[in-house]
Amino acid sequence: MKNNKKIYEGESAVRSFLLPSNFGLTSIVELPSSLNPFKKDKVRIFVKLVHSAPLGNIKSLPSYVMLNNIPEKKRSRIKNLIEYSSGNTALSLTILAQYFGIPNVHAIITPDVPEHKKRLLQLVGTNLLISHGPPCPDVFGKVGGVHEAKMFGKKAGWYNLNQYINPGNMESSKEYVGKELWYQFGEKLSVFISSMGTAGTISGAGQYLKKKKPSIKVIGTAIKKGSEIPGPRDEIAIHKLGIAWQKIVDEVVPIDARAAFEKSLALIRLGLFVGPSTGMQLAAILSKLKEYKKKNKLKELKNADGEIVCCFLACDSMAPYVDEYFENLPKSFFPKVKDL
Repeated sequence: MKNNKKIYEGESAVRSFLLPSNFGLTSIVELPSSLNPFKKDKVRIFVKLVHSAPLGNIKSLPSYVMLNNIPEKKRSRIKNLIEYSSGNTALSLTILAQYFGIPNVHAIITPDVPEHKKRLLQLVGTNLLISHGPPCPDVFGKVGGVHEAKMFGKKAGWYNLNQYINPGNMESSKEYVGKELWYQFGEKLSVFISSMGTAGTISGAGQYLKKKKPSIKVIGTAIKKGSEIPGPRDEIAIHKLGIAWQKIVDEVVPIDARAAFEKSLALIRLGLFVGPSTGMQLAAILSKLKEYKKKNKLKELKNADGEIVCCFLACDSMAPYVDEYFENLPKSFFPKVKDL
């Protein structure tokens, strides 16, 4: 029976609230012309607010699915879960693991992780382990945090989900992003955009959407080499991932930190409280639309209604990254503080 009143009761109420299948559809919001200069070209740009799900980030979805996919007999022997993550995956696993009977979650991070991100993880109860390997290690390499998490996972009572190759990563994206987008847009959808961290989201959702409508263009966004944006990987590191995204993604657009934070700030000031990885997706689609228009290729993206419908994803909020906005954008972007 559907929980139409949105009341979760009883001893298992919190777990029921956190269950992805109980969320309902996450909202999709169209951007106004102030952020869509291509409206006259019949382009419509939407953002799917996946971060409005409980725990406030898109990684809560694969975290739940990956935990749920562990056979119950094996799960009962796990006392320590360990993952290479300094952000939303570690946070989500820490909260969710307790509902699967796993008492301790450890996150391997690198020394460059900002203090406020460490505190956020400590706040939810994550145990932190510092790795001195590369910050974006090869998923199949023998050095760095991904490999170290695998080694810990072989110890008695320990387990490593390894989000970089775990099938639950793509499975959750297919179920809670791809299927939802198809239900909400159907044949009208022209372009799907997502940032690339593990590539699970873009691969799972993109694969599902392309099976439904092969002409849908799937665009990935990666960090431009030499820049830094929390969450996604850079344009070099995406080729060290374990998920075969290359068969699904049509194009990858490198975006620098200035563009990502600037577009995120523009969305925030509209009232859409999204993080920098969401801003980089908006920057990417605007860049590609400009290119398509210049090359007279926009018509190739039109749906049966003569429109071009683009949708990108809000992965998390701006809250964990407030300091970074002030570090990456000029002072002129922010009101001054004055003494009375």
